[in-house]
Amino acid sequence: MDTNQKNSNNRVDKDGYLPSSNKEGATALSMMAESMTSMMQRAKLDIESVDQRARKDVELLDQRARLDIESVDQRARKDVELLDQRARADIHRADQRARKDVALLQQRAREDHEQLSQVGRNRAKRAT
Repeated sequence: MDTNQKNSNNRVDKDGYLPSSNKEGATALSMMAESMTSMMQRAKLDIESVDQRARKDVELLDQRARLDIESVDQRARKDVELLDQRARADIHRADQRARKDVALLQQRAREDHEQLSQVGRNRAKRAT
């Protein structure tokens, strides 16, 4: 008998694995399946946890954005109100100046008219 020949219990199968008893193989496969199932359940729980945190973060960001928009809107409304007040004040000042200018022009026109009337009367007196 060849001494180099291996014992039939220690033979390696074509994939390079040592054969084991059916009971050991079934137990190993069962443990592997349980381990993979457990890992998949943990991964699913982790994904759900991350999803919940992401939803909370998005909700918080949405709330902050709404508050920021509201704040910007309020500031813009105040700015528009201030600009409106300034524009109204500028228009009022321009109107007052224009009224003064018109009054001054009317006064000068009356004075010029009076002077022209006196010149006309003086000429009429000389002509007579």
